Amino acid sequence: MIGIGVDVIELSRMAETIERSGELFLKRAFSNDEIQKARLSDNPTNYYASSFAAKEAVFKALTLGWEREVDFREIEVGRGDCGEPLVRLRGDIKARAKAKGCHRVLVSISYETDLAVAMAFVEG
Repeated sequence: MIGIGVDVIELSRMAETIERSGELFLKRAFSNDEIQKARLSDNPTNYYASSFAAKEAVFKALTLGWEREVDFREIEVGRGDCGEPLVRLRGDIKARAKAKGCHRVLVSISYETDLAVAMAFVEG
């Protein structure tokens, strides 16, 4: 095991961020594929909040730190055939994870009233 990370996001806060920053925030935090999938979902705000919480949890589990610029689009959160969250690392984040011995990233996402919670487990 390399690390465990958890993150919690208020759904209402995510809605406010999207309303205030719009496309600028979305294009900085999410890949084009993630944006497209969110727009097709029943509740885009929940999709964005849960995906962003997962990205933060993965970042924490990998203990990447802020010494270098972090592009959260390089931590891509998708869904599997059964709706389970899947993580794909790209670019610099993928290289940094590989250098730490990362072989697999597992993520769990849950909701409670106005919260999205994500937990990430990094195997090495």
